[in-house]
Amino acid sequence: MALDELKVAYIDLSEEKAEIKDRSDLSRYFGGAGVAFKLLSEYKNTLRDRDALWAEQPIIFSKGFFTGIYPCATKVTATFKSPLTGELGESHAGGNLAYAMASAGLDAIVIKGASETPVHLQIDDTSIEIKEAEELWGLSCFEVENRLEGKSKLYIGEAGEKLIPFACVIVDTYRHFGRLGLGALFGSKRLKAITISGNNRMRVKSAYYREILKRIKEDGDIKKYSEGYGTSENTVMMNEVSGLPVKNLQANRFDVEGITEDAFAKFLVEKKTCYGCPIRCINVAKREKNSPKIAYDYEPIYSLGPLLGIGEAEEVLRLLEKVEEYGLDAIATGNLLAWATETYERGLVELPVPLKFGATENYLETIDRVVKGEGIYKDLKEGTEEAAEIYGGKDFALTLGRNAMAGYHTGYALLLGQAVGQRHSHMDNNAWFLDFEKYSPEETVDELISDEKKRCVMNSMGLCLFTISVYGFELISEGLNAIGMDKSEEELFEIGEEIFDLKKGIKHACGFEYENLRFPERLFETVSMNGFLDKKTVEKMLKRYVERM
Repeated sequence: MALDELKVAYIDLSEEKAEIKDRSDLSRYFGGAGVAFKLLSEYKNTLRDRDALWAEQPIIFSKGFFTGIYPCATKVTATFKSPLTGELGESHAGGNLAYAMASAGLDAIVIKGASETPVHLQIDDTSIEIKEAEELWGLSCFEVENRLEGKSKLYIGEAGEKLIPFACVIVDTYRHFGRLGLGALFGSKRLKAITISGNNRMRVKSAYYREILKRIKEDGDIKKYSEGYGTSENTVMMNEVSGLPVKNLQANRFDVEGITEDAFAKFLVEKKTCYGCPIRCINVAKREKNSPKIAYDYEPIYSLGPLLGIGEAEEVLRLLEKVEEYGLDAIATGNLLAWATETYERGLVELPVPLKFGATENYLETIDRVVKGEGIYKDLKEGTEEAAEIYGGKDFALTLGRNAMAGYHTGYALLLGQAVGQRHSHMDNNAWFLDFEKYSPEETVDELISDEKKRCVMNSMGLCLFTISVYGFELISEGLNAIGMDKSEEELFEIGEEIFDLKKGIKHACGFEYENLRFPERLFETVSMNGFLDKKTVEKMLKRYVERM
């Protein structure tokens, strides 16, 4: 396949048809996020005028341009209208998916329409089949995983089938399209699973591959993931600097002895990696003989641990097993339970299952009831922001842009960075790192904008953001030049700006306005790593952001 060729599969579940088109006109955006957003922008009227779960809303997957050329280009970007926020949905997943798409000869996949009965998409290098999946519908994520075959497997659990707006799509057992409800879109289309295989040759690795691989293996920041226990060590670090959200952020310190990286390592059974990556950052745990294997890192530890007042690794893993069984987003689930606990303790709601910080059994039963969605749990399953609008408690509903807050109460950069990030994620930019560097408010705003544009390019290449310390614009430019594509650092930044503007245009098409952003009062009531935060400072920073982006 020529470097500027771009093959896109268009699948219509309503019409039960599929075709592959040459979209080389999009090659300026390389692949990954750039192509995904350009394709999504072609549906602006649909995004503007219709609900996220309307049948004709598209789901788009796009693999990175560097997949098969350079190491750690393992990510696929998914774009869609989020049922959780009502605006831009963007998610990234590794596993085997990017390489499976390449082996099937595809750069991107566009899925629209809805089947009347459950279906399973089976894609390879010779055909795209829409197969019935009645026998898969209703199965847990653990059960459906064992029924599927293919180089890469994507599927939903009961949470996606029930259209819960923070349902995930599981990718190859241990990876996820999470955070913004892609699982609910699968459910609305009656799409239970996708399997992808193929035998096409991928683009030949560049001769520069070994040089980049050497830099990755020698990089000190990356060794944290390849040689240690990865982000699970952040629990202790955040606790030590007083930036750990505890009990719905009523505190910023916790007894973390039972949830350190060493505590979780007692359950560690293997370290895995995404295909095409040498880092081996996926920590896989097994709690007991008959328990399923699950992957863990800092974010689910935070959201199902300290945020809920739970300080034992085994208890966190029990909750994570439940979340994985249903196909829920772990951060959003913990966020909802934390808000519900404080709301219950304040007497704002009556719950059939009483909630108390630290009560694992009650949380397990509550997750079951949320997925079942009866009575008050029908409202709770809509997510923290929606539930708080119904029952009160918005001041301590820890959402930014309607998305659950990440596990870093570090300062202004994280607070603003997640709120203004195009998908309202702490991975949109380098926010919490800026809080450690103690940038001024003005410098913080400028850096957030610049960094998100840089990440637009990394995400278009399909690069894992754990390698951001290696893959700067200089190296990406060198890598492109080595395969005959002359792109300067300045040109790359211009393309990053274009992709950033595409994302911004999609958000506005969905009705998003920066002046409507809400900052929960709790973020200003509990001291952060950098002291108490001032709401007026945040408002000034937001104004500067809007003026400069």
